[in-house]
Amino acid sequence: MNDNGDGTYYAEYVINRDGAVTVSIVLARRGGLYAEYFNNAFLEGVPALTRVDSKLNFTEWKDGLITAQAGDYVSAHWHGKLLAPSTEDITFILNGDDGFRFIW
Repeated sequence: MNDNGDGTYYAEYVINRDGAVTVSIVLARRGGLYAEYFNNAFLEGVPALTRVDSKLNFTEWKDGLITAQAGDYVSAHWHGKLLAPSTEDITFILNGDDGFRFIW
């Protein structure tokens, strides 16, 4: 990838097989993980809300809306990179009421 110096970048990727291809590009930012919130339980369609979440601790979701339209049957997809403060082991603890998937 090349930085064009004007806020844009140029990258080239060659696909070596036939068929439909989908490309997603997300600009990594400091301060959290990029989040996409969907008004369904399956991460389908266009996100209803996107933002950078600096902290993933959503106990306030118990009774309120998660997106502007929904408070239940909502799914979220966070992606990004984490920089560990040291080289020791890190433990991730996940709690949820309808399931989750953690891919490292």
